Amino acid sequence: MPFSELSIPKFVDSTIYGDVLIITKFNWDYEACLDFQKEAQSYIQKNRHLKIYIFCNHPHIFTLGRGNERGVLGLTEFDESKTSNLSFPVHKIRRGGGITFHYPGQWIFYPIVSINTSYTLEDHMCWLLRSVKEVLIESYGLTEAISAKKLMGVWLNRKKLASIGVGLNRFVTEHGIALNVLRDKTMFDELVKINPCGMDSQTYQAMEEVCQVGEDPIREFHQHFLNKYLLRKTD
Repeated sequence: MPFSELSIPKFVDSTIYGDVLIITKFNWDYEACLDFQKEAQSYIQKNRHLKIYIFCNHPHIFTLGRGNERGVLGLTEFDESKTSNLSFPVHKIRRGGGITFHYPGQWIFYPIVSINTSYTLEDHMCWLLRSVKEVLIESYGLTEAISAKKLMGVWLNRKKLASIGVGLNRFVTEHGIALNVLRDKTMFDELVKINPCGMDSQTYQAMEEVCQVGEDPIREFHQHFLNKYLLRKTD
């Protein structure tokens, strides 16, 4: 039985579709979620034909990566001394890039999958960006949404809707993509104090500012994503 040796937390929803384990837990404490990601990585390192997809969001936090390791133009290094001015915790993590943010009004996808010569890290990043963009276009009518690998996100009218931060550990992915669904004034006010991913705070926007969203917009986007990329494949 696949995934039988993985310690799945009792408080999450879990479903298996073929070789994919789907884990869903909204409002998941960041450190607890990160601990499970590490366990999931270890499991996939031993079972590389399987995949673990983690869907969630987090309480208000910032995450600080290892800096602009790739020398991406336009991305500046974050001055860590500014963290003392922030109202929410800052977690240092393994991914590249600078500081970015999470809050309950996001939809987050952490895919834990094996990278190889037939499915490279670049393939993985392009799929993540494209998949979110396609749901925005097909389910919400945001036909001008674009995915940009150099600027690391999904954009609409020169403003960023989704951010991506991906790393590798023994050729298994970690971290993922975060889509701003609701505009959280408390968090967006905090962004004025920093430059997330080296970009002006005014660069960021949320879905509810540009399209009609329902009564439970995060779960609705989530269901659109599952319907397009997972559920129909098992019919």
